[in-house]
Amino acid sequence: MLRLLSGIQLFFLTVLLISPGSLLFAQGNCRTTFSGQVLSEGDHLPVAFATLYFPSIETGVQTDEKGNFTIDIPCNQSFNLEVSQVDFEKRLVEIVTSSETLKKEIYLQEKDQLMSSVTVHAHKREQVLQSNVESTLTVRELKKLKGKSLSEAVSTLPGVYNIKTGPGINKPMIHGLYGSRIQVINNEVAQMGQQWGVDHAPEIDPFVASRITIVKGAAAIKYGPRAIGGVLLLEPEPLVPDSAMHGSIDLIGFTNGRGAIGSGMVSGSVFTKKSGESFNLRAQASGKKSGDLRTADYNLTNTGSNELNFSLAGNYINDNFQADLFYSRFQTEIGILRGAHVGNVDDFFEALYRRPPFYTKDFSYDINNPRQEVVHNLLKAKLHKDWEGKGALDFIYGFQQNNRKEFDIRRSSDDNRASVDLQLQSHVAKLSYQHEPIWGNLSGSVGVDYEYQNNQNLPGTGTRPLIPNYSSFQAGVFLTELWEQKLWSAEAGIRYDRMNLDVLKFNDQDQLINPTHQYNMFSALVGGAYNFSRMLVYKGNISVSERAPNVNELYSQGLHHSVAAIEEGDANLQSEFSAKIINSLQLRWSEKLKLNVDGHFSRIDNYIYLQPTAPRLTIRGAFPVYEYQQTLATIYGFDAIGSYELFHHFSINTKASVIRGYDQTNDLPLIFMPADRWENTLTWRLTNTFSFKEIEFNLSGLKVFEQTRAPITEVEAYEQAPVPVPEGYFITNFSVDTERQLKNAQLNIGLSIYNLMNTSYTDYLNRLRFYAGETGRNIELRINYIF
Repeated sequence: MLRLLSGIQLFFLTVLLISPGSLLFAQGNCRTTFSGQVLSEGDHLPVAFATLYFPSIETGVQTDEKGNFTIDIPCNQSFNLEVSQVDFEKRLVEIVTSSETLKKEIYLQEKDQLMSSVTVHAHKREQVLQSNVESTLTVRELKKLKGKSLSEAVSTLPGVYNIKTGPGINKPMIHGLYGSRIQVINNEVAQMGQQWGVDHAPEIDPFVASRITIVKGAAAIKYGPRAIGGVLLLEPEPLVPDSAMHGSIDLIGFTNGRGAIGSGMVSGSVFTKKSGESFNLRAQASGKKSGDLRTADYNLTNTGSNELNFSLAGNYINDNFQADLFYSRFQTEIGILRGAHVGNVDDFFEALYRRPPFYTKDFSYDINNPRQEVVHNLLKAKLHKDWEGKGALDFIYGFQQNNRKEFDIRRSSDDNRASVDLQLQSHVAKLSYQHEPIWGNLSGSVGVDYEYQNNQNLPGTGTRPLIPNYSSFQAGVFLTELWEQKLWSAEAGIRYDRMNLDVLKFNDQDQLINPTHQYNMFSALVGGAYNFSRMLVYKGNISVSERAPNVNELYSQGLHHSVAAIEEGDANLQSEFSAKIINSLQLRWSEKLKLNVDGHFSRIDNYIYLQPTAPRLTIRGAFPVYEYQQTLATIYGFDAIGSYELFHHFSINTKASVIRGYDQTNDLPLIFMPADRWENTLTWRLTNTFSFKEIEFNLSGLKVFEQTRAPITEVEAYEQAPVPVPEGYFITNFSVDTERQLKNAQLNIGLSIYNLMNTSYTDYLNRLRFYAGETGRNIELRINYIF
């Protein structure tokens, strides 16, 4: 409590020091708040990024992604307001103010031009089922999270957690499910890497995305069996006709790891014609270098990382036809905590209590074994065709090649061969048709999916492969329909997939065998939404879906170097069958109070999990052992996010997540479930101050409670003296973000201090939590220039 109070005092002291003049100005002049929403005429849809400008006082504001705006203007006066947006006709509105707060809806008429219709097609985003619950990181929020990994960014949303393998590898978890149960969609293509391991972070450059959406409900209807637990959608900025060249530059520096990140993007049109024909290009690149990270008390040796990525995008637009081409290359090298690899069983148990860990050295940028090297290439082609009054047809093809190398500590220091060397090639294709509403209210889509994968262990490692060579073929067909009325909507969907898995491996007698598997998987969903009023909206659904076991769950055999553990599969595992109910209430009690509460319940038959057993001594050291097993599991909980404006431009935001997992077969809590968490943030936003369009201060406190429902720890499984699960912890973060409009550009500068009090703590969702704690204080400076 004392730490929280001192943090709040620091927050207010900083604000008073930075802006004393603004407080005096507010007391001496009559000002009022003008807020509202800009909507389109006819369908009343929000108009994002519209400009509202008062010529007489030379001030203005831009709407957010939902068309909302807020601005301070003088009281008791009359003004002419210019409202404009590229796709709509400019409108002049007279505004008369008083001493009272003014709120107004403004409607714009869409331009009646062919080019406008083309632009709308280019902006069309990936559509999720309306009854599914989704959370989105918008452009504004992503600006504050630049420099974070993809998983760290989405874990700021309620119901989404961050699984770690040491301090440098992060993977998202949604409602307690992760790995092969979460489908990542990168620019409309299903991401196909070695995503089955908890240490295999998504091979995606977050700088490519301008919008990230988490679909919390089971989304297997549209995205296939891997979406049994949810979907992570990454969408780049739409590439639209624009004769001017635009771009952005990002520079980020951070103290914990003494690292830096740089990113650049440029886009423009090669040609545009009045007929609506255009050819548009975009190029983007980013790089990162970081050294050893540090906890509050000691160095984390060999936890540096290097990254180098780039992407190219282009499209051709002509009337109702559009063709897109996209290529990206992601390349990273990540060090694995050296202290997690020990030589014998006695050292293993000593490492559980030893702080700092074994092999702790001074800071270095060197990345030695154990480490990972990953290269991921993605090539996407898309064709889109609109038929007026009928619907739209999309065809998407994606080719991906994922090369993953994992380097272990070998007996000879000169032996730098990879212990795991995997090459995965994937072909995915999707054909879908979205029909226009029939019978006035019924709209929907039908589609087919195709997926082929071939995985090879490249020779020369000198070790037994962790997972075998295999090829898999999967085909699916789906149908969704939505019926919409003024106050309510209802939808349903169904999907069928067939998967064939062909494996080539050596058995325990070193005989080459060729086991095969066939799986039939069904998914179905019914749901809907109801608008009780403008203030209260409900939506929810019931879904059932199946997921075939992944190859690692069937055939893992050996040391998984990155998590410093031995994993053993079971070829007799059955498909998981999940039934999930999700409900959501969205409350908007005026503009001051907003609250969303989502509740979920899942029952998963044949739930696959890793069960710890006794450690094993190998020629490469002593390691814990995990076996893939199945059980009947139930997972349920709720997520809540809300905000309240305490007074003008000062608000409190809160979010909480509670989840419970239970192993029904063994009458135990389910292993590896996240602990309860509650985060509160104080936000103060200033507008048009010190030549800045906006200055925003945030002070947050995150409380993660102790996981008292952990069924068993690895140490208890070894019949040794038990090590308790990590205690709960409380950390504070502070940030200030500014936005300044330049003549033909925009400059954003942000400063964040994570773990402000330099708290020493350990997180239950870190697979290497037995060897070291979490990272300590980190100061980050972000500079974003948009032109």
